[in-house]
Amino acid sequence: MECKPAVLAYPNSNNLGDFIQSIAAAQWIGQEEFLTLDRDQLHRYRGPKAKLLMNGWFMEAPQNWPPSDAIAPLFISFHLNPTAEKALLTPEGIHYFKAHQPIGCRDLYTQNTLKKHGIEAYFSGCLTLSLKRENFTKKEQKRSGILVISPLERLLPQQDLSYKGGLKSALLVLLQQLKQPFKQLKYKKAMRLLETYLRQTDESIQYSSQLLDAQAYTEEERRQAAEVQLKNIANAKLVVTSRIHSALPAVAFGTPVLFLSDGLDHPNQKSRLQGLEPFFNSVSSDQLKHKKFKFPKPIPVSKAILDRFKQEITSFLKE
Repeated sequence: MECKPAVLAYPNSNNLGDFIQSIAAAQWIGQEEFLTLDRDQLHRYRGPKAKLLMNGWFMEAPQNWPPSDAIAPLFISFHLNPTAEKALLTPEGIHYFKAHQPIGCRDLYTQNTLKKHGIEAYFSGCLTLSLKRENFTKKEQKRSGILVISPLERLLPQQDLSYKGGLKSALLVLLQQLKQPFKQLKYKKAMRLLETYLRQTDESIQYSSQLLDAQAYTEEERRQAAEVQLKNIANAKLVVTSRIHSALPAVAFGTPVLFLSDGLDHPNQKSRLQGLEPFFNSVSSDQLKHKKFKFPKPIPVSKAILDRFKQEITSFLKE
């Protein structure tokens, strides 16, 4: 029975980075039609046999692991987040990983975690590093301006302070409420430092967010917004961001990146960066205070990473 190629879908995601990862996966399939499967509902899939490129952050609904037997997965650029570890690494989950090893891991944290459970794993880097600039810009297009994408959003107070029942939940909600004014002040201070730093240049500056309300925009509209973001990244002189999936496409396009590290101290965030730091010119907002503005040099993608993507994905899709 013939397998249909497939990429992950994110019907409920407000993060354009998820859609960018699927765009990166889809480019390897080319013009052929492919399926799109909801990352958090893979256990329910009952359609035709699918060859699924499994890249990205796993997962919002870890209780739904492992995926359906109708899915043949290629684990490439896979990130196992600490929030989902326990649910994904049950005896059944470990058996599933071992059945489809080696696992290509987006970061060293995922690689080391899987290896501790006897699962073959290697560092693959992120599939967005394989995006091609020529697919998102015209040959004669000249780079212009500075693109600032979600620079310090992680410092903002949490919007969802929902009470889930019980004393522990009540205390957590109360603690977050008490922290709100301090977080707002920290965010405003960091933004002032960034804006002061960027005012040293005469370049035009465009601000945008990597988040788009999933209730207000359809899945297709969010995918199209991700395409627009990639075009903007491809044509910018500099990208300033704290979002991995704005920074890594910029690296792929040869666009210089200033990566802001504010708000990335929590283990759930730090785990995502392990092994990816060499691609970024990384700095905190405090470190911008006495810096003179300059364009950082773009950091090239390792040929070994791109060659491994080609080898693994081409072989998988041809099988």
